[in-house]
Amino acid sequence: MPIFNYTAKNRDGQLVSDTVEIESKDALGQMLRTQGLLPTSIEEKRKRLEFKSPTMLLRHVSLLERLTFIKNLSVTLKAGLPVSRALKIVVQQFPNAYFRKVVGDLSHDVETGKSLSESMAVYPKVFSPIVINMVKVGESSGDLENTLDYLGKQISRDYELLRRTKGAMTYPAVVIIALLIIGYLMFAFVLPKLTATFEEFDTELPVLTTIIIKTVEVVSQHSILIIVLALFAAAAFWSVHKTRPMTLFLHRLFLNIPVIKTVTRKLNLARFTIIFAGLLRSGMSIVEALSITADTMTNIYYRQALAEASEKVKIGVDLVTVLNNYPKLFTPMVTQMIQVGEETGTMEKSLEQVAIFYEAEIDDTVKNLSSIIEPVLVLVIGAIVGVLALGLIMPIYNIGQSI
Repeated sequence: MPIFNYTAKNRDGQLVSDTVEIESKDALGQMLRTQGLLPTSIEEKRKRLEFKSPTMLLRHVSLLERLTFIKNLSVTLKAGLPVSRALKIVVQQFPNAYFRKVVGDLSHDVETGKSLSESMAVYPKVFSPIVINMVKVGESSGDLENTLDYLGKQISRDYELLRRTKGAMTYPAVVIIALLIIGYLMFAFVLPKLTATFEEFDTELPVLTTIIIKTVEVVSQHSILIIVLALFAAAAFWSVHKTRPMTLFLHRLFLNIPVIKTVTRKLNLARFTIIFAGLLRSGMSIVEALSITADTMTNIYYRQALAEASEKVKIGVDLVTVLNNYPKLFTPMVTQMIQVGEETGTMEKSLEQVAIFYEAEIDDTVKNLSSIIEPVLVLVIGAIVGVLALGLIMPIYNIGQSI
């Protein structure tokens, strides 16, 4: 991550200078403006070449590591330790070298007088907007340890949602990959020996057998080319799957494919209600809470809808009015409970009930998904084996009759 030297003016017109490690000049400018500083000069500092471990090069911090950090920091603060000292204790618990460096930098920044939320804002890829803003709320209220405790519980619920959903998708993905590998090996190495036998007999082969033989010939004779093309296709998809046009296409597909659309909808609604309710409970305004919640959605169409809702609510439009414009994304249960919350002033309590409902719904959907996928996979495997068996047995029967 690049290091920048900056000079900025504070509200009193005084110049302040510092050195910060951050993603880009734009990110630094935005961070300074949120702190009430007006940047006058920003220059990137050239770093000397130094050896970094593979973990440092990856610069990845998992959701579980972040969750563990927040929970442990909350426990340490509740013991009465200052933030900088608590961070020094927590940093020793992580094997991830990059995360240890990040937490060590947080401790150093806090010791030099920065707030924890300001220090976290330097690492937007490690600490999400919801974490930074919740920490800022906790610092403002003087109850940071309890705010972190509540934040840990919210992130834990979010982590469990994602874990259960990914777990449900792992089994069919592994089976499909195994089928593709086994099918390729069969067509490339096993079936050619059987189909070669049929060609030695001077007899008319069934259409199904002819198709199988031609397929086997193509796969066995061009096996390396097929592997190269498959790898190229996978690499091409991986390089474009995060571009905006492809993301829009895939996310729309997820909202229209049977079974998958149910999981996508329930997952996003559960995350929306959990995170939005938590931010409102912390005392954040609806506009700001909607904006932050939008960034946490897994589906881009939910992000766009909530971002629009934030802008519309800012100018006085009721939240339920905006969400009613997206009937395919937000169910009547969600919109009606939000309407009740707006009318009674208990928005977070209403959303909490909806969150509990959708968490249970996801559990049931995941269990049912496994029970549905298994017989479907068995039928698919059985159909493939049946077609191959029929295509190979029919010529044997015809040859036997001709003899």
